[in-house]
Amino acid sequence: MDSGIEDNTMNTENINLKAEPFNDYSQHDTGDDTDYHSGETDFLPFIKSQSTLNDTYEEYVSEEDSELIEHPNKYNDLHEYRCDLDTDYVADVYEHQSKRRKMNNGEILNVSEEKKYVDQVKTVDNDNVNDTSNISNKIQRIMKNMGYKTGKGLGKDDQGRVEPIEAVIQHGRRGFGHYVPGLKEASLKWNPKEEEIKAIEDIEWLPNMHSETPQVMEMSDWIKLGPRKHTIDDEDNFCNPEILKQIIRSKTVFDKLDKVEMRKARTRSNPYETIRTVNFLNRAAVKMANIDRACNFMFTDPKNLNSNELLYFADVCAGPGGFSEYVLSRKGWRAKGFGFTLKNENDFTLDEFFAGPCETFHPFYGSKGNGDVFDAQNQEEFKSLIMKHTNGKGVHFMMSDGGFSVEGQENIQEILSKQLYLCQCLVALMIVRPGGHFVTKLFDLFTPFSAGLIYLMRKCFDTISIFKPNTSRPANSERYLICKKKKADTQNIADYLSHINYLLSLRIDTNDVLELVPLSILEADVEFIKYLKTSNDNLGKKQITNLLKIAAFCEDPTLTESKQADMRKECLKYWNLQDKSRIRPQIPKPQDKVREILRDSVSILRSEATKLKSDNARNTVLNQPYDWYCMPCGSGACIEEEKIATFYLGLGRRKVYRFSRNKWESVGDIKIELPANTLVYAELVYETKWTGKYFSKTRALHILDAYMLGGEDVSKYYLSTRYKLTKMFCDALWKPSPNDYICIRAKERFLLTPDIEKKLRVTPHRVKLPSAFEFAKNPLEFDGENDTAYVYSAFNSVLFIRSIAQPWARHISKKSHEYYVYNRVTGKSEYEIRDGMPNRPHEAEANFVKAFEERVVWNWPQDTQGTLNMANFVQMLAPWKITS
Repeated sequence: MDSGIEDNTMNTENINLKAEPFNDYSQHDTGDDTDYHSGETDFLPFIKSQSTLNDTYEEYVSEEDSELIEHPNKYNDLHEYRCDLDTDYVADVYEHQSKRRKMNNGEILNVSEEKKYVDQVKTVDNDNVNDTSNISNKIQRIMKNMGYKTGKGLGKDDQGRVEPIEAVIQHGRRGFGHYVPGLKEASLKWNPKEEEIKAIEDIEWLPNMHSETPQVMEMSDWIKLGPRKHTIDDEDNFCNPEILKQIIRSKTVFDKLDKVEMRKARTRSNPYETIRTVNFLNRAAVKMANIDRACNFMFTDPKNLNSNELLYFADVCAGPGGFSEYVLSRKGWRAKGFGFTLKNENDFTLDEFFAGPCETFHPFYGSKGNGDVFDAQNQEEFKSLIMKHTNGKGVHFMMSDGGFSVEGQENIQEILSKQLYLCQCLVALMIVRPGGHFVTKLFDLFTPFSAGLIYLMRKCFDTISIFKPNTSRPANSERYLICKKKKADTQNIADYLSHINYLLSLRIDTNDVLELVPLSILEADVEFIKYLKTSNDNLGKKQITNLLKIAAFCEDPTLTESKQADMRKECLKYWNLQDKSRIRPQIPKPQDKVREILRDSVSILRSEATKLKSDNARNTVLNQPYDWYCMPCGSGACIEEEKIATFYLGLGRRKVYRFSRNKWESVGDIKIELPANTLVYAELVYETKWTGKYFSKTRALHILDAYMLGGEDVSKYYLSTRYKLTKMFCDALWKPSPNDYICIRAKERFLLTPDIEKKLRVTPHRVKLPSAFEFAKNPLEFDGENDTAYVYSAFNSVLFIRSIAQPWARHISKKSHEYYVYNRVTGKSEYEIRDGMPNRPHEAEANFVKAFEERVVWNWPQDTQGTLNMANFVQMLAPWKITS
């Protein structure tokens, strides 16, 4: 469902009109060689000849008038005489027109004949100029003879216009003199003083004073069924009846108005219209920015979100995805989104997400592949997906912006949209975690069904608000329900709404759901009824004022809204949005992007790793072993080029490059997605998993260390911090199954300690690999609660990365057995953790460049020719072992 659809009286987005100029409208292929002026000249002989005919006719009638009365048979003689004159006249006219066409076309006439013809035309022209009053009277007689009746229109059925066209201002594409009933009267009612224009909006909240939610058995008696309604005129229990009538009347004025003219007037009259889309996909993104700011950024900057936690959100009925693009523009890859919308024509357009990384947004369509939010199976599958990817907690917030075209039925849009209202609220109760938020688009809220739904949602959250943002066009009935902090015990209401959805899906016109909550229960909640009525009345007045304003702008095309430019600047500043136009990002060359990212450190691309041997072990990793972390790798001495660990660069979506043989090359048909501005040190490996029947083999990208993640520079952080961020990054990119994209993981790493052989788990016989490393599955790939299977990857070497920068070194306290760092130059020492908080000096932490340049590679367990094996290595570590 299109998130861009608003109230259909005023809902269509700005479109590019391709109307031809008025002077281009002309008839073609008429078969007539004469233009308008030559036709007018041709008509003059007709007038003169007809005048001569009428003079003769009148003289004859006047002379014979008395005889005609006494001798009626003379009428036949008169009629025959007139017919003869008519025949002769028609022949003369055709001859005249033929001569005129020949002259205009340059055809040769007899010289004497041409001169005679020109003189004749001049005589006729002069006669008509000098005797215009005579022509007028004779024209009237001609028209009378042709059947014209005074006071009647022309045409077979007198259907022609009677009154002359008045001199009026041209209105858009309206015909001259076209009258739109009620439009002028409506325009005169517009009072500019009734309109309030400001950037900072007031938002009224309605708190939930009830601690318990209704029970299922209690709610089952609440349902009221009856014939489906097709009118909203009498739904005035929750608003001022007069305001409802004025809204319907004001909307009806535009029914017979040209839609293009109406849209132009709406664009000129709306003080917030020029805000448009800024740099986003559509106006929906700017609406969400508006709502987020009005709620003090509670959606994109929740106060209870930890810095090492992803922000999970859902976007339902919101293709093409403006809401999501806004959230991703604020949070980058640290937000993971799930989309649920109709497939194909209303789908998400991820390639058009210019403001935020679409790689961490994952569309969902259900096992049926249609994305229908009304389908109960799709709802349950979407819930399962969300719970799997959020560790069973649910999303932090859900947005929905559903709508569909109701052209011709705008006044009952609320009735037509009620199942959509309900299903969006139902899905929110299924997937939003306790303490999470929800925002959804609604339209009118006049019916008992809508009022009951709002009442139930209030029961499920701490507080709610009905809010119309500035970015929602003021003349439509669109508004948003904002629900803050979901309560824990909402399952009863979710089950009730699910049952209502089943009844609505039956599509029985004679047994439709009219009420969710009895009117008596709604009216008993005085605060709720007062809030709903006030909201409907205030929004209704605002809508009426702006409908009248559009009518005035339709009537007077010279009117403009002078505050548009100021409101754009003020609103964008208040919403923390950049004032810039939407431009498709340019894709740079990989070498240029890497130079931009690395700057003075570009030389690390060609940095060679130190090979660990028995003769250099004590001078490298065993000098201060606690300074180092190690990780098992698939890279080795005799491994294919594409599997060797190297730098990978992401430029967005599948534009991924690897550094190989001192140049950047595309990964080709390997399906990897990385957000733009990502630079990581990684290796491409094969993973083996037990499926329950057999081992499956798939590719994966294992990230060993990260310099930049989706535009976020992590190179200055401590190694463990870089690892945690990389793990978050991979979780955000993890795509719901089934999919054919390559899995991306953060390589598991271990502090170098004397018991290192227990951590480097070699399993040579479980899978078809010479030696393999065994590691636990990511919870996102569990097939069920009892899934304890492991994942295996090739084990050909061990990579050591420094974590502590010299002259600092890490030690273990013999008394407390806690880690501390010591500076051998200054003699300063600090515990790494003090009072549960990080206490390590920043200068003691090795950044990415330092760690990468000093990396050490040990070709074990595959290097059987080497002099250093695991047993020897562990023996060298023995002096560092701490005994309790």
